[in-house]
Amino acid sequence: MRRREEFYEDDFYEDEEELDLMDLVFTLLRRWKLITLTAIPIFALGVFFAATRPTIYKGEMTLMVSSGRNYVASSLESGELSLNQQLTTTYTEIAKSRVILKNVIKKYDLIESFESLQGNLAISSVQGTEFIKLTYKNRDPVMAAAVVNEIGNEFMLKVREVMNFQNIKVVEPAEIPKEALPKKRALILAISLVLSVMVGCMSAFVVEFFFCKLRKPKDIEKILGTSMLGMVPDFNLSLVEGGTNGKE
Repeated sequence: MRRREEFYEDDFYEDEEELDLMDLVFTLLRRWKLITLTAIPIFALGVFFAATRPTIYKGEMTLMVSSGRNYVASSLESGELSLNQQLTTTYTEIAKSRVILKNVIKKYDLIESFESLQGNLAISSVQGTEFIKLTYKNRDPVMAAAVVNEIGNEFMLKVREVMNFQNIKVVEPAEIPKEALPKKRALILAISLVLSVMVGCMSAFVVEFFFCKLRKPKDIEKILGTSMLGMVPDFNLSLVEGGTNGKE
């Protein structure tokens, strides 16, 4: 059998949890102006960012690393395929070289810098295959296809210069993209809304933490660590019978 004190202790802790939760709710309600003033600018920035998202097109080119000779499927050797797959990792690093990108910038007279071109360019090897994917993003669909094709051509020339043989073939050249990349405006708005509310609530709790005013008797009990026996009310002496209206 449980003692009566144990039941009282359980009820006490349950009441404390409920009161703490209610304190959080009342803090948010009390600081709703601060939350609103903090959340509106953040959400407005999210709306502005979503509305001003530029239209971006992506050109994509596919290359394949091969041995440079003609063969049929029955004559393929696993060692040769494994070597070609390992070379794709090395070749992706060559494709990112500064010389190749600077030649492309010079040929097309691009206004973007080397760092910007490198940021809009993605070069990756398809895992488990001999294929290399080149993708480039630009606001002009024609330029997106032309630049990625030129990067591929410069890349093959560079490999021939470094490796002294040509073992890269174009599988699929880049075509002019007809559709732009999705702008994901709904996702941006949702993230900005959640972020604005979170920052607003955090601001409210921070202000509440540094605001040391005592609002109720329970706040005094928490500070002193003891129960309160009584409270002296605040009253106007002039209204009490027999008062002196503030005069002696």
